Amino acid sequence: MQFSRIAIGIFSLSVALPVNAALDGDSAHGEKLYSQYCAGACHTDQVHKRDNVRATNQAEIVSWIQRQCTQAMSQDLSVQDIEDLATYLNKNYYHYDQ
Repeated sequence: MQFSRIAIGIFSLSVALPVNAALDGDSAHGEKLYSQYCAGACHTDQVHKRDNVRATNQAEIVSWIQRQCTQAMSQDLSVQDIEDLATYLNKNYYHYDQ
């Protein structure tokens, strides 16, 4: 049952967040989510400031959130939560256009 829930979630996210779409989330809400789920609980913000950052565009930011937060950490994040979190990260750390 857990696997099917994850599979449905991944499919829903892949349909809802097109690869080349510009992020249009709520950065303020993303910051709250980051404080709640990421900062200190999983990692510090230094992970976003390192030289070998793994996300190289907005789609990869979303992908990392999907893999790490939604799957690996079993957080129940909605599609909107993921977009808000990705918008916050892109605005404050990455600054990717697409």
